[in-house]
Amino acid sequence: MDATQQRFREIRWAYGEGDPAALAELEGRVACAGRTGTLITYSDLVRGVPFDLANLTESPRIIDVRDWQDLDRSIVGDFLGVMSMRSYDRGGFFASALAVTAYDGTPGEGFNALLLELGLIPKKSSERALDLWVENVNKAYAWYAHH
Repeated sequence: MDATQQRFREIRWAYGEGDPAALAELEGRVACAGRTGTLITYSDLVRGVPFDLANLTESPRIIDVRDWQDLDRSIVGDFLGVMSMRSYDRGGFFASALAVTAYDGTPGEGFNALLLELGLIPKKSSERALDLWVENVNKAYAWYAHH
């Protein structure tokens, strides 16, 4: 187990491991983008997916992609983190690199926050973060093309 895998194991996911069906759906949508060499917006990633999570007062939760709430961002960020942990174990890349904002086609703040938490960048806004994003997008495309 390398240092990144070890750091992933130390993260406590509030939501990302709580609904295997939602996780499978999101992984499938990211895999589809990866196989076609495209990116997927956060809204397209979660549109219509029910998140059946025991630690929510109202569950299942369907995210209104026209009106994102902080809770929605937390849920999606956690699921993307778990997806990246799993894809890193399988293929050495972060699947969440393929999920981007509709605004400018780049990853949201959560991607850089994950890189920071894993000790891969020194601060949230870093040129290294952009390099790692591009590197992971390319690794994801290559991996999904063969799996």
